[in-house]
Amino acid sequence: MGDFAAADLSDAALGGSISIEDGRFVDGYGRALMLRGFNVSGGSKLPTKPNGLSHLTDGFYEHRTVTFTGRPFPLGDAHLHFRRLQAWGLPFIRLLVTWESIGHAGPNPTTDLDLEYIAYLRQLIQMMPQYGIKCFICAHQDVWSRFSGGSGAPGWTFEAAGLNIEAFTDTGAAYVHGQDELRRAQAPVNEKEPSGPFVWPSGYQKLAASTMATLFWAGDALAPDLRCRRSPLSGSGEPEEVSVQEFLQGALVEAFGRLADEVAGLEACVGFEPMNEPHRGLVNLHGFHNWNYDTDLHIGYYPSLAQALALGSGYAQTVPYYVKSWPWPTRQSHQSLVDPLGRSAWIDDVSGAGTDRPRGLGKCVWRAHGAWDWDEKSQKPVVLKPDYFEYDHRPGSEGTRIEWYRDCYSPFLRRFSERVSRKSPKYFSLVEPIPNEFMPPWAGESAGNRVDQGPRQEYAVQTALPVNDRPRNLVYAPHFYDLNVLFSKSHAWMSVNVQGLARGMFVLNGLYFGSSGLRRNYRKQIGNIVAYGRASLGKLPVVIGEIGIPYDINNGHAFLTGDYDKQRDLMGALISSMEDNLIDGFSLWNYNPDNRVEYGDGWNREDFSVINGDDVITGDQSDRQTKVRPDYRNAIHESDELYRGCRVLDTVIRPYAVKVAGVPRRSDWNPRTLRYEFEWASRELTERMPNGKCSTTEIYIPSYHYSKHKLHIKASHGLAWSFDESKQTLFISQKDISASLGQKVSIEIDAVQTHLMQRVRQQREALSSHGLGTLAPPLLIAMWETVTFTYLALLAISIPGVLGAVLFYELLK
Repeated sequence: MGDFAAADLSDAALGGSISIEDGRFVDGYGRALMLRGFNVSGGSKLPTKPNGLSHLTDGFYEHRTVTFTGRPFPLGDAHLHFRRLQAWGLPFIRLLVTWESIGHAGPNPTTDLDLEYIAYLRQLIQMMPQYGIKCFICAHQDVWSRFSGGSGAPGWTFEAAGLNIEAFTDTGAAYVHGQDELRRAQAPVNEKEPSGPFVWPSGYQKLAASTMATLFWAGDALAPDLRCRRSPLSGSGEPEEVSVQEFLQGALVEAFGRLADEVAGLEACVGFEPMNEPHRGLVNLHGFHNWNYDTDLHIGYYPSLAQALALGSGYAQTVPYYVKSWPWPTRQSHQSLVDPLGRSAWIDDVSGAGTDRPRGLGKCVWRAHGAWDWDEKSQKPVVLKPDYFEYDHRPGSEGTRIEWYRDCYSPFLRRFSERVSRKSPKYFSLVEPIPNEFMPPWAGESAGNRVDQGPRQEYAVQTALPVNDRPRNLVYAPHFYDLNVLFSKSHAWMSVNVQGLARGMFVLNGLYFGSSGLRRNYRKQIGNIVAYGRASLGKLPVVIGEIGIPYDINNGHAFLTGDYDKQRDLMGALISSMEDNLIDGFSLWNYNPDNRVEYGDGWNREDFSVINGDDVITGDQSDRQTKVRPDYRNAIHESDELYRGCRVLDTVIRPYAVKVAGVPRRSDWNPRTLRYEFEWASRELTERMPNGKCSTTEIYIPSYHYSKHKLHIKASHGLAWSFDESKQTLFISQKDISASLGQKVSIEIDAVQTHLMQRVRQQREALSSHGLGTLAPPLLIAMWETVTFTYLALLAISIPGVLGAVLFYELLK
């Protein structure tokens, strides 16, 4: 019935390129598409030479001569990695490219771009169609740059602002993983001040990253005296003087524009994401003397902006120190003296400045603009303009209020999208709000109008974005993580609705219990993201650009035992919740073959990769310095290079409808029984295309789960189906093309109870040596695999004595 697999997203399989119709992705046959895949990869934040793993320090400050070639993996290895994604039915890639990776040498696009890396990326994307893969390119950043504790921008951008990256650790201007490790190694241990890479999100409120983001978004209005000389972006003409905002934005946009020009016409690339997890910096600042606890992670040394400005200029400050706590994420433990010993984070010698090599104003840019000063008598910073970051300070525009989404973000999105689409007008523009915020309304206003109050709504910033800034082919691409799990690095049986609590939800209403509660929790939060996104942006596709779990939760218990069941619960709930909300697409964070237990994904010790490259322990081997135990559910696949080293792959790989001849209505898969159900509303067709594709729904049926089972497939009356095991595809054809009906298909395996018993035995055999075996009889465990959490909880509570206690213990495990 089909020449191509369900998970084949090549133009040949789709009958052309992907487009948007009626708010959904569709193929050339008009079928709705459900796109799934991975971020590739977390390692792309870091250079290959010198080795950029964030805990290393050798060559760290040699920022103009690095190379990223080989990220996400060498071209010679790409065939294996693409074969994996093809076999897993996850062919939709969010390809991470940092500004630093293509523009590390400088801002001039004619002389400074890394053409070798751009050529490497082009070759990588050229390979994708033969594996049915599509990608979009994400201009990735976190906390502005590697040199301010994150990733993204080149080191020379700090010089343009007048910042000295080598002084950031001494002045507290940034938390930089490797440099902080050195500092702690050389200082006496202070048990009251636990530190480490888990504090990296606090970098958004530190001097370096907050200053750079502010200059990038609003340098015209907030730092009008900071001017830079640059070579023309066109490559011809005399050097010109521009604002620092134009210097930074122009360089980024043109760098990615040149990359877009090189990959234009390659069928695998479907669009660009202008910026990962943007942050407003100091624009619309709450205050100089405190940060917002509900939105800004308070952890480690946490100076106010006034204190950070003083520290950056070399003045010692006694600052709050925050530690992890419960029930609130953190609490202030004590005050601690931070003394830069007179060292400044600002470059004081600007004599070497020149075209494409600006060096700031010779002192703190905010002090130079009169926002603050130092009082020698009181030895304290003095805020001179408390509302400095709320208003425009350009001559002729003084006093005009700034709103970040409207005045900073939306114009940038338009500019970026127009430039990268110059040679490929069909590119999608994938846009996201600030993390953990909802996008404000973006429609209905006349071109050029400034609107201070948007449509009545309470879920987002009170503004509306000008319609003429809205990019063509807009796709909403927010992120979702369980912030409680991310921060605590633990999960047992309770989950928390952080989204709700941050918006005033009563604490008890934000708690969920057990696996089914976890799914309900995520379903609600993701549902809000989708509903409010479409309320603000209208009918359009929604792609969850990042979603995933840390695998090193519970003190790395899984690495030593092979017991990834808690991670399995988390990942299963995330994906099932997206299915419950009929998300148009998602890219899991992340696929990183360079992941190792020692340092995770290599960046701030995050460990989110579904695949791990360590050698595994088999039998009684105990060399755990270099080897880890495989996920016991994946153990039988460890000899197969397509699945080797994978974690919770049994819940990531699952059946789903990739191409739907109609409108998806419901999708549900049980990872224990392997039962799958899909419902859709078929469309009325006026004519049948020659190959019948327009009326054919294609469902991915993974061999990983089903190759050893006999399948029972049931479909609604009027549907014809055929299963091609070699293509891992169930083809379902609508016989009556004039009908517009609700349709349903279900898939079950033969001998479900036998399968469940085998699952229980597999778990017992794998985990019994670690004292992790289940207490209940295997038959009882197998039986409750098919019933709900609520039913079992009621059953356990109703049974007195030891048996009830055992049941309840098993339920909460």
